[in-house]
Formats: sequence, structure tokens, C-alpha cells
Amino acid sequence: MLKYFKCENGKCPDKVWTDEALLLLRLVLATVFIMHGYDKLFGDLTVAGFAGFLTQLNVVYPTFFAWVVSLVEFFGGIAVLLGILTRPAALLIAIDMAFAFYLTKKGLPKGDVDFALFGIAAALAMAGSGKYALLRSDCCKAPSQPIS
Repeated sequence: MLKYFKCENGKCPDKVWTDEALLLLRLVLATVFIMHGYDKLFGDLTVAGFAGFLTQLNVVYPTFFAWVVSLVEFFGGIAVLLGILTRPAALLIAIDMAFAFYLTKKGLPKGDVDFALFGIAAALAMAGSGKYALLRSDCCKAPSQPIS
């Protein structure tokens, strides 16, 4: 097991767990957002209840944004989980978390969970889904060799 974390003869196994790490990040992020989106769309909170909360925060067009956030969280979470359009879905979730952090928590340590979820979503928006995905696009993959 230690061989995966140890550098020998100037060679480090830097890519051994990359796809597995991306899968783990996707599973964690997706679980949280599918649950939150489900609660807004089909559960006790409801979109109307969430719109009321946004009204209290003085958000313009609260009903519209309540629907946008609810759909992004639920369907974006499903997309991230399955590895379908991971980058755009994760970007939308990161934007969602940035606004949640700014509007409701207004800093650390109160907004630590929102900040962590923003970081996970932003990392997935940059890195993509990894190899464990239903729809994987290699078009945006960095070349393995430097371009001369």
C-alpha cells in the first residue's frame, strides 16, 4: 500500500488514483445535491418555500431563481453522479454554492460546508469526470506530452 504514496528513484506515482479520486468527489457532491434538489422539488421544503426564503434575502425574481436552483441541484447532481456533462453541471453547482455562501453564510467558519462544496464542484468543473463516467469526452483532455 505504501508504494502508492512513496517516490522511488525520482519517480512518483502521481496519477495512480486520479480517476478514483474524481469518482469519489462526484459521488459525494452528487449525493448532497440530489438530496437537496429533491427536497426542494418533491419534498417538504418545496420550491415555493425556497422562493419565500429567497424573498427574505432580497433576491430579485425569487420564484424564478428558486426553480433554477432546485433544478440545478437535482438534475446537476444526477449528471455529476452519472458522469454526464460533468464540467458544466459542476460549474452550475459551484455558482449555486458561491451565491449560497455569499447570501446566507457571509464567510467562514459559518459557511464552511458551502465553501467545501464549492471547492469540490469547482475542482470537478476543471478536471471533468475521469474515466468512470457514462459519457466521457476526451476532447478537453490535456496532452500527455508537451507540445513542441
